[in-house]
Amino acid sequence: MQGPAGCGGEESFVGSGNLTADTLDIVFVWAGMFLAIVLLAMATWQRVFRTMPIFFCYLVWCVCSATVVPAALHLSAENYLRYFLLSMAIDDSFHFAILAELGRAVLRYNDAASPKRSTLVLLMTLAIVLVWSLGRWVFPTRLPAIQLTYVLLLQGFAILRVACLLTLAWWSSLHAFRWPTRALQIASGFGVYAVVSLGTALLHTHGMTGMQYHWLDQIQVASYLGALSYWVLAFGTKEAESEILVPNR
Repeated sequence: MQGPAGCGGEESFVGSGNLTADTLDIVFVWAGMFLAIVLLAMATWQRVFRTMPIFFCYLVWCVCSATVVPAALHLSAENYLRYFLLSMAIDDSFHFAILAELGRAVLRYNDAASPKRSTLVLLMTLAIVLVWSLGRWVFPTRLPAIQLTYVLLLQGFAILRVACLLTLAWWSSLHAFRWPTRALQIASGFGVYAVVSLGTALLHTHGMTGMQYHWLDQIQVASYLGALSYWVLAFGTKEAESEILVPNR
């Protein structure tokens, strides 16, 4: 999830000066770093790397990314956007890999065979069409190339993220699969963040400027922190530990 990396809207990314961050931005940065470190420590203690290795690697990435943010805030707006685009691409690549890992966890838990590719393609196509139809998407073609890349990636990843979650949910419901508690908790955290990021991506393209744009960024970061907080609480429950990826006989 893209955490406290974005401290401004696309208007903030252009200019000769440095980016500025208000008090709430700074709080979000340090809160994200603290929660990511705590969650990684809990996951290491519970040996999550054995059962969910991609998710564990993602937590390592979250910690590394969070520790770089304070230094990145001192970059010029243009260089910060380049850093942010790279961070966004890595972050969302992890998201899709984790969703695939969750699907495999559900298969193992239910001792089921892999699904047909045609079924997944059909469900994914329906999910993309559904998500796309939820709002009026605008492509701000007058933006400079690097800002346009940012907006398109923001929209595309938001749509695909929700579509993949819907595909996973529809597929498991179609076969009446049960979910291991830990996998369900991870998916729930991603689900909240995915819905919020979809809403902010949609609103970002409808003429919001200045602080309105910045508030949307802060709402999305708050959803990221909420997901991390939920996972910290979830990883602290013994019930989740006892059911993690145990096959259903």
